Amino acid sequence: MKLTLSSVGACFLFSLVLAACGGGGRTPGALPATGAGVCTDLKKAERMRYAINYTLESAKQANPPDDSTSGDWVAKPSQAGFSFQANYTGAFVRPDKLDYQLSSSPDQPSVRGIRIGNAEWFQLNGTWVPSNAPRQGFVFTPPVFCDTLIAPLDMAGKTASVEKIGDTEARHVRINAAPIPIAAKLFGDRSDNGRLLTSWDIDLWLDKNKDRLVKVEADSKATYPFGREMSSKLVLETSAFNDDGIPDINPPI
Repeated sequence: MKLTLSSVGACFLFSLVLAACGGGGRTPGALPATGAGVCTDLKKAERMRYAINYTLESAKQANPPDDSTSGDWVAKPSQAGFSFQANYTGAFVRPDKLDYQLSSSPDQPSVRGIRIGNAEWFQLNGTWVPSNAPRQGFVFTPPVFCDTLIAPLDMAGKTASVEKIGDTEARHVRINAAPIPIAAKLFGDRSDNGRLLTSWDIDLWLDKNKDRLVKVEADSKATYPFGREMSSKLVLETSAFNDDGIPDINPPI
């Protein structure tokens, strides 16, 4: 698998800025002991709104060694720097329906997509076009991101602070250097990021009253054996659980 993930019909790459306002004080009560319970609750929801952001970056290496030293890595010491960014914002209806806007950079137009199971359509120039290569194992969904970023977390004995995420009071817990194979699970254990990025700093915000997921961020940075750096950030935000204002998602054609 290559370094970056390709999209059908229109490419990814766009930066999403996600802001959180700071709060203070310790939260009442204990946090859930594990992240798995948070994901179980998320997967019970019939529908929700969500935003997913994925960033993968690697700066050009200063004074790189000869490319012959790169072994079987996809990135080479002499390769130009890159910044790959993809943002999905949309609605999810259980079990596998998504209606989203995909933003990407650099210099790629945003595109609306609908995905139901492994079938996928893109709206191009006002017309819905079925994907000619439906993707199996699509990872950019709230359940998959929750299972990958949150479910493996051990939160027993962790403390949290109360912060505002938008209008929601949330308990914020940070876990440093979690040894979770996040990139390997999402993008393949033979991808460069899957092999390099094995330790993640995770910030998790849970609704203060319900312990329901509000937001999770995961950051990782590592260095190739030949000295080049790579970093990645993954973000999932969820809201409007079981909101009747979210319509069902049907094939557009």
